[in-house]
Amino acid sequence: MKNNKLSLVAMVVISATLAGCNGSDESLEITPKQSQENQSSESALRNMAIDSGSTISSPDGVDVPAAEGVTNLIDGNDGSKFLSFSNSVTVVFSAAKPYALKGYALISGNDAPERDPAEWTLEGSTDAATWIEVDSRSGQSFGSRGEKRTFELLTNEDKYQHYRFSFSNNPETAAGIFQLAEIELTVVADAPLVAFASNKSRAEIGDTVQFWDRSLANPTSWQWTFENGEPATSDVRNPSVTFSTLGAKSVTLVATNNKGSNELFQEKVVHIWDSQSPWAGYVKPAVTLVAHTPEHEGQAHFNRVMPDIEQVIHDISLAVAKVLYKDVTEAPLFKTVTFETGEYDFPAAKSGTDEDMILMMDVGHLANKAAEGDEALRNEVIGMLWHELTHGYNNSPNSGQYAAGDEYHSYLEGLADYMRIKAGFNEHKRAGIDWVADWNSDAYNQTSFFLEWVANSHRNTDFIYLFNKAAGDLEAWSFDGAFKSIFGEDRGVAVLWAEYHQALNIEAPFPTAVAGYRNFAIDEGIAITTNATTVIIAAFGAEEGVDKLNDNNVKVKFNAFLEETWWLEQYAPELSPINDIDNVEVSFELPTAITLHKYSVTTGNDNQHRDPTSWIVSGSMDGTAWTQLDADNYPDNPERLITYHYDIDNAATAYKYYQFTFENAQPEGDSIGGDNGRLIQIAEIAMLTVE
Repeated sequence: MKNNKLSLVAMVVISATLAGCNGSDESLEITPKQSQENQSSESALRNMAIDSGSTISSPDGVDVPAAEGVTNLIDGNDGSKFLSFSNSVTVVFSAAKPYALKGYALISGNDAPERDPAEWTLEGSTDAATWIEVDSRSGQSFGSRGEKRTFELLTNEDKYQHYRFSFSNNPETAAGIFQLAEIELTVVADAPLVAFASNKSRAEIGDTVQFWDRSLANPTSWQWTFENGEPATSDVRNPSVTFSTLGAKSVTLVATNNKGSNELFQEKVVHIWDSQSPWAGYVKPAVTLVAHTPEHEGQAHFNRVMPDIEQVIHDISLAVAKVLYKDVTEAPLFKTVTFETGEYDFPAAKSGTDEDMILMMDVGHLANKAAEGDEALRNEVIGMLWHELTHGYNNSPNSGQYAAGDEYHSYLEGLADYMRIKAGFNEHKRAGIDWVADWNSDAYNQTSFFLEWVANSHRNTDFIYLFNKAAGDLEAWSFDGAFKSIFGEDRGVAVLWAEYHQALNIEAPFPTAVAGYRNFAIDEGIAITTNATTVIIAAFGAEEGVDKLNDNNVKVKFNAFLEETWWLEQYAPELSPINDIDNVEVSFELPTAITLHKYSVTTGNDNQHRDPTSWIVSGSMDGTAWTQLDADNYPDNPERLITYHYDIDNAATAYKYYQFTFENAQPEGDSIGGDNGRLIQIAEIAMLTVE
């Protein structure tokens, strides 16, 4: 079961019916806020935002994605959300009749916390023309995704039919996007506040399922309707029912008192299944194809190689569900899958709600892949479907955010790419398996293959099923918590990560060590600086600053400009003009003086023309007066990512400051000089002293 927070009415029902996904037949009792016998019709509170006849709009006129419109705010489902490409949003809600608001709740969206509302004003109106302030808040934040924050107005007696929220978030961090999952508006219940519970969330054909009325505000009569139930209807308060067909069954209860009636319709209350055939009764989602750019060449290629796209989506959907869940009662049941092709700034993505999935693929990417042949294009589409459909079916952790390097991101993308690997459509990435310090630093290329190794080497645990299950079950989720819940407290993710590297014989990318010496360049408290402009370009993900010289990882490098390149103005104008220098200086300031006996310089991973042709190493007591300690260079045509060691002949003095002065005097050619610029790159510097 996914970690979702629902509206007041839905929460009571879902807590009763879905909490038993383990198949337990124990009676599940739901305790309302106040006991049933002490609950009067005047004191029961309910969320009127989901009433029939209610409307909601956002009159701002800004762009809103089709699947994330303002009506998602009152659909009773925090798995959907409203998203607007604006930092300030107005939302107008109109009820079927005037109400005195006793409180309201806001539920945060599923990603990017900077998009959450930070301040707002709530106003009421009788005619939607004149507005009176009801409440206002500022300096607000949400602690997690899907968090429900409640704001009480219990003393308010002013009745309004129309309510207006004026939201805003922090424009400096929100990047012009606003999101909110749900709005609840709490009022005093007059007619019954309908809720019910059952003793089973799943049963077999012929099993008896007990239902209990849990409605507030003293109902006096009841009318139940059970999909494929025996009986199909009932007017008793707490009926017993059997079901005659497989599938998820809906239940409707109409409860009545002397002030009126209310109806609650709830889908998927009980799932009828066959324990001997656990996937019998699986219902295929309805697939709709939408081509936003039908004239694009990528669309033509897609139509040619994927004539069976609907069947492929059905086949992969069921295959994904069978890996992540044990039977049809555990898996999400999507009503629809809308497959859209168009011009996007990403190859593929998944959107939509818990019942209506939207898949998107970029026609430009499809056209580029088609250049490799029809088979390559078909394999790419099928591989992307395995990845994106996994996003639809997997459980989601209740903590973290969707950002590279966050465990939440690594879980989602690592698991989705694992499924693509398992299906055989990610082999082109296998050659890139390499050592990385953390399991969550490269979800697509490293975490996914780590999950494959864990699954293959621990087949008796059904690891992927349990890993996905942990994301829905653990209150405080993390990779480590999930691994320990599966393998035991002494086998967290760090232990398995080390075993994985050992099993694949993957060596850490440290600079080559020298016995009897330690590298003090990585000591805590060392300050490293350079006189050069370095290649730090967010748009390219290039973080090649001076700190990469002593991060103990030769796979990431330092890259500095001597002359500007042709692409600098186009792609990184913020770096221009570069520092006007003749040589690249790198200075180390130590907390205390240490004697340098040896040092090493590791070549970068590519672009041999950026290698320094020579350098000078100097030491200083004060950072001003320097003493030359060595002058050296690489051998001819040095290999990539190779560590070269050099001795300090007169290593007698301990210095607090050390400086490397690098020169690149390679002759100008096609790759350097002129418009192509001149740079110096180095993977790592190690400074060695006797242990």
